[in-house]
Amino acid sequence: MKRINLFIAIYALILVSCYRGHGLSPTAQGSDVSGIRGRITFTGTWPDSTKEVRVAVLKRYPKGMTDPDSILTFVITNLAAFSDTIPRNIDQYDYQLSLEPDLYAWVLVVWFPDIPLYLLGVRELGAYYKDQTQTEFPTPVTVIPGVMTEEIDIIADFDNLNRETPFFKTKGGHEQKNHP
Repeated sequence: MKRINLFIAIYALILVSCYRGHGLSPTAQGSDVSGIRGRITFTGTWPDSTKEVRVAVLKRYPKGMTDPDSILTFVITNLAAFSDTIPRNIDQYDYQLSLEPDLYAWVLVVWFPDIPLYLLGVRELGAYYKDQTQTEFPTPVTVIPGVMTEEIDIIADFDNLNRETPFFKTKGGHEQKNHP
């Protein structure tokens, strides 16, 4: 009798472990994956003081904000995705980020310095502009269910690290963006 109960218990555990629930399950084939992909082109010289460089995606853009602390708080509260660290000292990098379907206002490349309290030295190297001559605000990106939005290409310029503010400013309280 104990053997039958043991067999039933093992069988029940196997059934429970194989249960996937109701509805659709995500697959690894990519057809159900939503997100963005593109190429980052780095210009300027990678500084030795680089801790890391990453792609960040935010739901909103901080229009009119000028205080670096307010902008940093804004970024932290609106961050939708953050890439893995990008390898150092490269000229180009192809990236891909999985995202929930939605509208994202700011896709940018972020530089972190190799210093204590490194968040105080964070700088934007570049952002996504569909038209590279546009400099007022970055181009929003719409992510559609099951689609990888292509060609979200960014120019990341290390010569922009010497600005006083961590993020680019445009008209209405923000500096102009440097583009080659």
